Amino acid sequence: MDRNLFLAFGLSLLVLLLWTMLFDPPSPPPEQYEPVQAERSPEMAPAPALQAPGLPELAPAPLVEKMPLAAEPNAVPTTSGQRLAFETELYRGELDTRGAGIAFWELKDYRTSKREGKTPVILTTGIAPFQLGLATPFGELGLGDLSSVEFSVENPLPLEYIFRYSQDGVSVEKTFVFHEDTYAFDLAIRVENNSEREIVPRFAVSWPASQQPGNDFREQALAAVIDGSVESELLQGIGEPGFFGGGERERVLEGSVDWIGSQSSYFVSALLPDQPAQAKGRFVATTPGVAGVAQVFFDPVRLPPGQPAERVVRGYIGPKERVRLEQVGGELVRSIDLGWAWISPLTTFFGWLLAALHVFIPNYGLAIIVLTVLVRVVTTPLTTKQMRSMERMRKLQPKLTELKEKYPDDRQKQSEEMMRLYKNEGVNPLGGCLPMLLQLPVFIGLFYALRSSIQLRQAPFFGWIDDLAAPDSLFEIPGIGIPLRVLPLIMGATMVFQQRITPMQGMDPAQQKMMQTMMPIMMTVVFYQFPSGLVLYWMVSNVLAIAHQLWIGKHIK
Repeated sequence: MDRNLFLAFGLSLLVLLLWTMLFDPPSPPPEQYEPVQAERSPEMAPAPALQAPGLPELAPAPLVEKMPLAAEPNAVPTTSGQRLAFETELYRGELDTRGAGIAFWELKDYRTSKREGKTPVILTTGIAPFQLGLATPFGELGLGDLSSVEFSVENPLPLEYIFRYSQDGVSVEKTFVFHEDTYAFDLAIRVENNSEREIVPRFAVSWPASQQPGNDFREQALAAVIDGSVESELLQGIGEPGFFGGGERERVLEGSVDWIGSQSSYFVSALLPDQPAQAKGRFVATTPGVAGVAQVFFDPVRLPPGQPAERVVRGYIGPKERVRLEQVGGELVRSIDLGWAWISPLTTFFGWLLAALHVFIPNYGLAIIVLTVLVRVVTTPLTTKQMRSMERMRKLQPKLTELKEKYPDDRQKQSEEMMRLYKNEGVNPLGGCLPMLLQLPVFIGLFYALRSSIQLRQAPFFGWIDDLAAPDSLFEIPGIGIPLRVLPLIMGATMVFQQRITPMQGMDPAQQKMMQTMMPIMMTVVFYQFPSGLVLYWMVSNVLAIAHQLWIGKHIK
């Protein structure tokens, strides 16, 4: 099998997949998010109104027919209630008494940019098209949309808030408990039925997501782990027909819910139900292609008069730091994209190795270079065998051409003579492909390890490359507004050189020219939007491959 033909098919498929996964989706116009100020007090003035539409009704369950989980869109409140500000060493936030939910959350240790004056990373704002976080509509109680009513605050303590709402003998109590040393918190929801009728609550809790500009919010999606499997819906495709979405405004997730929420490349906001086996989830497009809501709800509970019921939902709103996610549990660590199940052990190993190298090499760019060298050293026996086989195949090309000319109309005889020639010369025609196939998992594991590592976020290399998790940009080309990215261009040049020195047996000159030009151009276009850490790895790998190929070509006998 010809190596370059295999590469053409493989890389074409890879380009198609990576184009859809890694190109930045079109961002909405930037909004001016007002960060919470530390001096804000619980008595602050009402904030601007929430303008996002409400959730549509969920398809009725057999036990609760005609009991929607949310009110119609026109039930959205026109004003906000009182804002209650809270703060820990890790984050600042605000609770809204109207709906008793989270209206604002920012991370103190993460900035949108390392440049001076940039704001902290904000994961929800309460400004349209965001909805209220941890809203509990309770539409099935027949009391209207409780995510739009005013709750009373009872005995607020530092980092602990109790909200209560009562109507027609039904009382709903929401208790928030935040913690100092973690991004996790607890929400207890209690429903007490003091009315004269039976009620059937389902304890639905929602978390909003909306597209935001910036490298931190690439691939924003509603996400969940259902029955041990990761489910995800890109915001740019939710509710929109086309390549990224199926056009459905609502998607119900059947099965045990470990967690559900929203995520981007390096941050996750998740709700973890206390009883996953009794929980279900759904994704709803509130503004198709722009914003949506992830909602967890439980099997219905029949409450006769005089009976209470309670559910506990744990939340996590913060960075995808592996140690913190593992401490929370509930499969939340699965929010880190490690690739397919069969490749995730390699991804984990390379992530660990990169962190271990950084202990001794304080620059992550240099650590990536050393990691690339180590991978090349380990895979050298395979690549050497592959290159030697390709060189031997190249030496045989004149004899193979003679056989084709000798038996032009007898393909069977031609194949038999070729196999006899391979055997006499001790050449395996698949020798150039099999070692490359064995190396493929290594390259994929490295790809995901570099792509999912939050340690590379805003990690500088040198000069203008100040964020290995974002594409490098030397300057913007005047007149056309396209950034000049040096690393992808150098990487493309190394690919051109590598293609020119790589034996291409069995190809006519036109095919060779296409492989030597089109493939590097195509890969350069794709890598132009890749994080610079990934481009650096691929470029260094190309340079090492070129050196290895030149050495093989010089010393092979």
